[in-house]
Amino acid sequence: MAERRAAPRFPLAVECVLRRGKGAPITATTVDVGPGGMSVTTQRPLATDEVLHFDLPLDDGEVDGDARVLRERAYHVYALRFEALAEPARARLEALGP
Repeated sequence: MAERRAAPRFPLAVECVLRRGKGAPITATTVDVGPGGMSVTTQRPLATDEVLHFDLPLDDGEVDGDARVLRERAYHVYALRFEALAEPARARLEALGP
């Protein structure tokens, strides 16, 4: 399958929290992260096209924003695209790369 993303992602396993408009927070673990999105694994199912709020702890502080579920890449592994991520947060995510 051809690469779909415009920005590279980097392997990173960090526990993060996803929140829907209502209901309990969802604990997830990142698989990879980049300035345009991330992949996460979670035991709770996510719906394609669902928009979630995320809290992603990094060494230099937390990045938060909204992300849209694009697809389920594998069993309980989801590709998310960031929606309207602030430029300072995007720059911090770009700095994660090699």
